[in-house]
Amino acid sequence: MTLVEQIATQHNADVFYYAGPISREGYDLITQCCVAHVPKKNACLFLATYGGDADAAYRIARALRHNYEKLHIFIPRECKSAGTLLLIGATSLIISDRGELGPLDVQLSKPDEIFERSSGLDIMQSLRVLREETLSFFTRYLIDIKVGSGITARTAAEIACKLTVGVFSPIYAHIDPLTLGEVQRAIAIAYEYGERLDNYDHNLKPDALARLVTGYPSHGFVVDRKEARDLFVNVRATEPNEEQFGEMLYQHAQPGRDIPWVSNLTIALQSEINHTEDENEQTQCTNPKTDSSS
Repeated sequence: MTLVEQIATQHNADVFYYAGPISREGYDLITQCCVAHVPKKNACLFLATYGGDADAAYRIARALRHNYEKLHIFIPRECKSAGTLLLIGATSLIISDRGELGPLDVQLSKPDEIFERSSGLDIMQSLRVLREETLSFFTRYLIDIKVGSGITARTAAEIACKLTVGVFSPIYAHIDPLTLGEVQRAIAIAYEYGERLDNYDHNLKPDALARLVTGYPSHGFVVDRKEARDLFVNVRATEPNEEQFGEMLYQHAQPGRDIPWVSNLTIALQSEINHTEDENEQTQCTNPKTDSSS
């Protein structure tokens, strides 16, 4: 029995592999794979991605849950950003030793750049640092002026306020309100999608969605299997055959590709079996047994 047959039999599932960016094109491919034959009861999805479009991630998860009762997602290596959003719709997560998730980080188009995108976490982290530094500067100025000059607290506060404004106003002047609005809107979308996908199996732990959206400092922050258990209810390590199969798939198609590679491996295996049987039948027809009586 092949590895894909073992996994399909174990979970009574169709087995899919998705590698590359999460996109509308990937959603179309997943949908085509789902309707190409009569689906089994469940689905196993091996997923390798650096992220992509949150809308597409939501549609992919919904498409799989529409066609299958349970969705088991395997993570052989990287599964970042929009990939993490897709994971919220899973019944269980099976993470290999080298598998890793990432924050649910919204990606924003850079001004005047066609293909480049910036991280929503970078913007929110910058605002957080600015807020902390502004308060720290004001407090330090206030104490130094009050202690050093002996003037009233009110006067010291006014002077400290003017000094702080003078230092930070040029920095705040570079903040684009439209960009902030875009970040807040994208974060709200991530929350809404996450809540809807979690309604399938409630695999998120309390407050896990907030941690995934705003609780990590960078887009590339590594969430390994141990930390994933703090966020999700049903998480386990891969079995040896699952680990081997996931690594084979990863070597075949990796997440850094420009166009998503999507396949229903159950259908591909059946097509290969049918092709082999046809070849065997043709061989038997072209090479009939000789009559032993002649």
